[in-house]
Amino acid sequence: MRILLVDPDPASRDALRQAFAGAGDQVRGVTTPADGSRQLAEFHPDAVVAALDFPEEELTRLFDEILRLDPRRALYALTEAGRLEDGVRAMARGAHDFLWRPVSPGRVFLLRARLEARRVREGGLEEMRLRLARAEIASSLAGQSPRWMATLASIEREAGAETPVLLTGEAGTEKEAAARALHRLSRRGSEPFLTVPAGSGIPADGGGGGTLFLTDLERTSPRDQRDLVAELERPRGRRLVLSTDQDPREALETGRLLPELSQTLSGHAVHLPPLRERGGDVELLARRFLHDIDGALTFDAEAMDALLAYAWPRNVEELNHVVRRAAALADGPAIGATVVTSVLGPPAAARRLRRRKAPVVRIAVGDSLADVERRLILKTLRFARGNKKKTAELLKLSLKTIYNKIKEYGLEH
Repeated sequence: MRILLVDPDPASRDALRQAFAGAGDQVRGVTTPADGSRQLAEFHPDAVVAALDFPEEELTRLFDEILRLDPRRALYALTEAGRLEDGVRAMARGAHDFLWRPVSPGRVFLLRARLEARRVREGGLEEMRLRLARAEIASSLAGQSPRWMATLASIEREAGAETPVLLTGEAGTEKEAAARALHRLSRRGSEPFLTVPAGSGIPADGGGGGTLFLTDLERTSPRDQRDLVAELERPRGRRLVLSTDQDPREALETGRLLPELSQTLSGHAVHLPPLRERGGDVELLARRFLHDIDGALTFDAEAMDALLAYAWPRNVEELNHVVRRAAALADGPAIGATVVTSVLGPPAAARRLRRRKAPVVRIAVGDSLADVERRLILKTLRFARGNKKKTAELLKLSLKTIYNKIKEYGLEH
């Protein structure tokens, strides 16, 4: 275990250090509440022993921060021998127990035993909670394609960290469900989850010790983004998860994302791929949505072919809507292609093959050739909706060259 000692008395601090270290714990000692606050973010202690020698205001702030950052962390007060009333007051403010000076190794041993028993008990409950969370996520973020399984693995990996996370992906790619999954799989999973739309500002205390989900980052004002940077740079009890429908590089280039915020979030982004890149997940999700509506209904082979041929510009959200409309129009147990295409529209519209205006790549004197090439490939790749063969054709390059350039410039999500 990691034990943090906040104690100005060197004798009792050394005695505590020896008692905990002798039991195999990692121990770090500081002499002021301010240093203790810094160590909460750096050391991540499992338990804190805080002396009551400090001014009331400093102690209150330290106690509040200890319990807000991690409500499950053990907090023990340290007071002078015979000062029972001080220990009782500390427990009324949130301390789990207290120690007296001079420190008794036997008392430390007893507190450690209680802490270990509590950790084992909570560990069993946590394991059960995680099993339930994974079952919920298997339903809310269903899919079996390799691309989607890699995304779910990224979500679980980021859930275990305390860092902020940026969720990227087109509209309708289930970013809020992904944010809830991050929350449920984290140690904060039993704490509140709060969604805050763009333009609503950052609530001072929203989310408690849980997760604050801020949507549509690209539509957030520069002032709110600067507030976000400040929020991310100081230790808080809550965790921030942000989302954007726009590619972060493009948002940065167009000025919709502040460089300092982009830098803060770099390395902790999870991309949710569009439905058209998830292969057989279209069939899996369509059948699941239909079963939830009416277990007696099915899609015939031609209807499913029509669903698989569609480009799904609004992704899973649109698929759910189409399935509901098709179910409402069904006149028998098997939904045919006629019903599906009537909901999707004419084939040309269904495949979104209408002529689109090609994006413009702006070049300024002083731009490096490598940067111009990177932006040109990125814009063309987006214009081709991620289709690398089409990108190669538009740029009159070989498919192998496009793959190499995408890898070289890190353009693959």
